[in-house]
Amino acid sequence: MTIENHAGSKTSDALSQLLRDPHQSNRHDIWLWLDLYLNEGAKLNPNTCNRPTMRDEIAKCLKQRANRILSIPSKKDRLLLLDERLGWIEEVNERQHKWLLARIEQLTGIRIPRELVHLEGKDHLVAMIDLWDIELETKAREVNSLREEWLRHVARDSAFEWFSDKKESKKRCTCAWEWLEKHHLRPHSRQLPISNYNELLMFFDHAALGRHEQKAMIQEIKKRWNRQQFDERNADKKQINVMLSKAVIAKLDELAKQHGLKRAQVIETLVRMEAETSAHLAST
Repeated sequence: MTIENHAGSKTSDALSQLLRDPHQSNRHDIWLWLDLYLNEGAKLNPNTCNRPTMRDEIAKCLKQRANRILSIPSKKDRLLLLDERLGWIEEVNERQHKWLLARIEQLTGIRIPRELVHLEGKDHLVAMIDLWDIELETKAREVNSLREEWLRHVARDSAFEWFSDKKESKKRCTCAWEWLEKHHLRPHSRQLPISNYNELLMFFDHAALGRHEQKAMIQEIKKRWNRQQFDERNADKKQINVMLSKAVIAKLDELAKQHGLKRAQVIETLVRMEAETSAHLAST
């Protein structure tokens, strides 16, 4: 007997013969492996879950549980949504996966054991949904609600648009980390440093902040950034405080307005000129 797997190649294995099913689906195999392991106490090798040896491990188990084989198709039909219902979960999107994991765990009450180290990313999330034993119509509705919640969530990314600047994004995100580390995180926090825009978004995804609190934090980070930029532009300058009479200040402002300069620029120009010529101070 031959069957086609998702890669399009043809193979033959013991599981396809046991199930009398000409089709292979990695998703369905993961569900069946987990159902045997978690719900029926089968002694499967955890290292085989979502690995090339997974089907052989399932077949070995089912040979000892022949009565279980007949119930597999009906249970699969009862629990598994069509692939199209889950197509919005991306194959590679660390941010989405982390955001969904907490919500799916809370929604389903299912946690994948840590020893299943090969079950990651989308496969991990879909497996939890597939194991969730509720009416299929309810499951479809809840999954669609998750999808809509995710879309609403990423639509709010506009609040962080300032951090996505093409030229300065990395520096601005680093500035955000410096502010958060100093003003928001607890001492000895296990939060990893933020060095790019996606890491910044993931931090705020899980920060549990109100809209106004988040806005205030972003404003403080922008203030820190502006101070840093000012200091960099004026690295060769130092601020000093001087007392001037009101009359001199009025003349200073008049000169600044007349020449389109700032007060500091007028003073710096006058001091430089006097240093070069000694035209006035030498006679005092």
